Amino acid sequence: MTDRLTVEQVCAPRTPSRSVLVEGATLRLREFLPSDVDGVLGIFGDPRTTREFGMPPFARSDAAALVEQARAGAARTPRTHYRLGVSEIATGELIGSAKLIVEDQSAEGGMVRVGYRSAEVGLALRADRVSFGHSVEIGFLLGVLGFDRLGLHRVWSGFMPSNIAAQRAIEKAGMVREGVLRHYGHVDGVWHDIVQYSILEDDWKALCGR
Repeated sequence: MTDRLTVEQVCAPRTPSRSVLVEGATLRLREFLPSDVDGVLGIFGDPRTTREFGMPPFARSDAAALVEQARAGAARTPRTHYRLGVSEIATGELIGSAKLIVEDQSAEGGMVRVGYRSAEVGLALRADRVSFGHSVEIGFLLGVLGFDRLGLHRVWSGFMPSNIAAQRAIEKAGMVREGVLRHYGHVDGVWHDIVQYSILEDDWKALCGR
């Protein structure tokens, strides 16, 4: 698979749908199912994965809660939380979890609308699937969801400074480094810096050759 092939696979306009399904060259984003609990535990129950997020590994109850929260978010109107499974098209196997969280769109009078048509995205892959180039393809799939289907203007993501591999992958997917948010993350009494990246709708159009 090449980055160019992935762009061609995912950048064609899609028909909006309440239930999310976005397919690329080898992977798909899809809604979580009740049967995905063990798959989620395989992702977040591994300390090799969770240490990149500054949090402890999941117990099975945590995995079940994530699936339940994802399905509850999918049922809300308007929908602002998209917690999606990442599965292989060839096998159907769940190998990751992706999120797209639309920011608060409310505004008062002539106030500047911070976060308007903006969303945060994130990704966690099962530890044994990290070095396969999947992050780049998933970045494009999230771009399809955010820009082509939801009509967003800005999509951003944050990473622990130590997660260099994820930062390189997101740059390949078209995101631009904006800077470091000092002590922006807080987990179990510990503050963490966050490296922030973003991509704008004009960047996305250029990436897709529009």
